[in-house]
Amino acid sequence: MPPPGPLAKAGGSACIFSMVSQWFLLALFVFALAGPVCAAPPEEPWRIRFLDAAIVSGPTVKLGEVAVPVGDIPPGKWEELARRELWPSPPEGSRAVSMTRPRLQEAVMSTMRDLAPYCLFPGGMAIQRGGKLIGKEAIQTMVSREIAPLMGTLRGEGMLKDFRLPQYVFLEHAGQELTLEPLRKIAPGRIGLRLLVLELDGSVRQRLTGSVFLDCWADVPCSSVILNRDDVLDHTKVTFKRMNLVNLRGEPWDGLGGPWRAVRPIAVDQVIYQSDLNYLPTVRKGTTVTLIYTGKSVRLTVQAEAMADGMAGESIPVRNVQSRKEIYGVVRDATTVMVNAAP
Repeated sequence: MPPPGPLAKAGGSACIFSMVSQWFLLALFVFALAGPVCAAPPEEPWRIRFLDAAIVSGPTVKLGEVAVPVGDIPPGKWEELARRELWPSPPEGSRAVSMTRPRLQEAVMSTMRDLAPYCLFPGGMAIQRGGKLIGKEAIQTMVSREIAPLMGTLRGEGMLKDFRLPQYVFLEHAGQELTLEPLRKIAPGRIGLRLLVLELDGSVRQRLTGSVFLDCWADVPCSSVILNRDDVLDHTKVTFKRMNLVNLRGEPWDGLGGPWRAVRPIAVDQVIYQSDLNYLPTVRKGTTVTLIYTGKSVRLTVQAEAMADGMAGESIPVRNVQSRKEIYGVVRDATTVMVNAAP
């Protein structure tokens, strides 16, 4: 006999009353006749565990399609029990239908009362006639495979954990495909996912959401001494520690480039972030430089004070030490600023 309603589409979709009404009414009739489930199982070294999702093939659900044996069951016993017919299958061509744990218990009592004390029940069960069932482990494997190439682009060693995915996904026919919507980029921490059930023509039949957490371990630069603002950074002031990038508040310095100087104080063993550093300028504010003025027929050299930081090729204000007059010049190197006469 059939299990009771209410019936719902797998994944929380609306009930398909037009396709399963007969199945539902038969179920109500059966459950009206059913008594309470036996609470004290007999002393046997085996049980029958019902699945939370299953595919059935024929017009009638068989025990072996929706349950598995657990424990030391006698040889041949399960083969015999697996053939036992339970209730009518859902309509062919419809989406999966589901029932709650209490309704499943009632259905078992109404169709196989003798075996009910041996049964272990899930929180609920979904059944589909025909098609394909993809379990959580297969979904997790697919997600890991799709994310792996992106993990290779990250700094450090990545590891996926805490998968929050559907327990199962039903495909209505062999032509459908479950895939992960492409991710443009990933970062350490929780990654949102969207799973798609695609039809043969590539159209989206169903959308499901999930997530996974990405740990990423890498050697991160830390200060080995106290760094004050404007201190020059060199290898003697840096040590590397292995850390999970999830716990960082920004992008750590990659240890490359330079020369660098600190833009804020950095304590001992504190992570050095890229935002903590600026390039060390070629000429620093307050330093004395040689100011060279070049005209059509004259070349003057005087001492001047840099009034601002400047990189090679940049124009900065400088002040003539003798005349105290300010003028703009182009930084050539750490000690020289050039001024060319107008043509």
